[in-house]
Amino acid sequence: MKPIFKRAVIAGVGLIGGSLALAGKKRGIFETVVGLGRRESTLLQAKELGIVDEITIDPIVAAQSADLVFAATPPGSIASLCEEIAPHLPEGCVITDGGSVKEKIVARLDEKLPTHVRFIGGHPVAGTERSGPAAAFDTLYDGRYTVLTPTSKTDDKAIGQVTGMWEGVGARVVTLSPVEHDAAMAVISHLPHLAAYALVETLCEADDEGSIKRFVAGGFKDITRIAASDPGMWREIFAMNKGNLLDSIGRFEAWMDRFKKAIEKGDFDTVQKLLEKAQTSRKDIP
Repeated sequence: MKPIFKRAVIAGVGLIGGSLALAGKKRGIFETVVGLGRRESTLLQAKELGIVDEITIDPIVAAQSADLVFAATPPGSIASLCEEIAPHLPEGCVITDGGSVKEKIVARLDEKLPTHVRFIGGHPVAGTERSGPAAAFDTLYDGRYTVLTPTSKTDDKAIGQVTGMWEGVGARVVTLSPVEHDAAMAVISHLPHLAAYALVETLCEADDEGSIKRFVAGGFKDITRIAASDPGMWREIFAMNKGNLLDSIGRFEAWMDRFKKAIEKGDFDTVQKLLEKAQTSRKDIP
């Protein structure tokens, strides 16, 4: 197939960016992939693994002849990275991103980016707890959703190209407003990560002598797997989606309080009803 993008710059060559690069090269979406990052050692690893074809730590060098920039850096740095590279990009270059918070990024870039580039916010809803180039794999996006967050300022051709890119690597593309996206992610992603971290610390606090951890089995490990994720990245996500996250925490606390009060009263009929309600609800989740 004819490549959608001839020269794609992937800024951030870890799990998210690296997996897009691998899938895009394998499936003919990209002709050449340029890896952009801060650490030369990480970029060299990505090149050795065949994730990218060229590498640079200089955004101006990366920008030369690029027709796509995909910002897969931590969310707190996405907007500043795009602002830095944009003036050096060719006319018509598409900029998109993989940040899991959209409202602040999209609002800033819609206002700040020069008119010769075309921006559309995005978020592939996929990942693992691993990070770095070695974590990347070319089937990460197969059957997974990618959310695009176009606004009234978004170029229709850019929407089509970025949609084609994501569908080409196996993703299912949907569109939401940035506000809708952030409210949804607070419930299905940001709160669960916070809860996983808290659950790990609940165990550690109860296990001063380290005698309980040896019994940890599948259930606890499944629930807390994501607590192995990068704390620095999640700090940024929580800060950028603070309001929605607090709303989700409040909902979660209300449900925990229902369970707590029923258990305190010895009302285990109510406990069972709450459990049955959750069990039924879980069956409706794909």
